[in-house]
Amino acid sequence: MNKLKLLLLTLASAALIVAGTATAFGQGAHAAGAPAVVKTKHTSLGTILVNGSGQTLYLDVADKKGHLACNGGCLSAWPALATSGAPKAEGGAKASMLGTVKHGSVTQVTYDGHPLYTFASDSSSNPTSGEGVNGFYVVSPGGSKITHATNTTSSSSSSGGSAGW
Repeated sequence: MNKLKLLLLTLASAALIVAGTATAFGQGAHAAGAPAVVKTKHTSLGTILVNGSGQTLYLDVADKKGHLACNGGCLSAWPALATSGAPKAEGGAKASMLGTVKHGSVTQVTYDGHPLYTFASDSSSNPTSGEGVNGFYVVSPGGSKITHATNTTSSSSSSGGSAGW
């Protein structure tokens, strides 16, 4: 009887770990069934990239080719945009700029070489609240980070585009 209890406890623990990992990487159950979608949206920061659900997409300037800086607890705040299969472009997003990179056991979507993330604290009333937080920036359709707009009618993008890539 004790062996059965131990087996059930072990299986329950494993299920919680799997569920927690899927949540930490965002798009958990959704990514398992369909490719991720990257599209564009017009905001006060200009035209930005969003996922298929309309959530703002960010890049991390600390990511370097071959080394993803956001790991562990970081992924709880900044879930990786995961996909199962080749990601799809819609709207003003460019399919030729989409790619993927392995992030642990997750296949993460990239755009112009930048791994993409959402921000857990974004909301419908503040969809770009992660802009400029801890080195994360909203992504333009051209693949560069978008910095804070100086007013609501214009925005500036970094020149050169690819933060160390």
